[in-house]
Amino acid sequence: MSRRQPAACVKTGSSASQRLGGAEAAVIIVIIIVAGVAMVVGLPLTVILQLLAGAGLVAVVTVLLITSGLGKVLRPVLKALLA
Repeated sequence: MSRRQPAACVKTGSSASQRLGGAEAAVIIVIIIVAGVAMVVGLPLTVILQLLAGAGLVAVVTVLLITSGLGKVLRPVLKALLA
């Protein structure tokens, strides 16, 4: 019986974790600092959770737009709106 070879896109023996880049680390640090400042100022926990959920939603949408083809389509529209 022949042994099955892994597909070329599959890395064997590598770990699943990758180091964060500078931009990703900066975004995470800023979100944590904003949440900490909001707690010190005295905002209610529900408002802080809404702030974190909104920041996460913006991050997910941004990543989806960058990785999909929609980013190329929407870029001229955004430039026109911001001009």
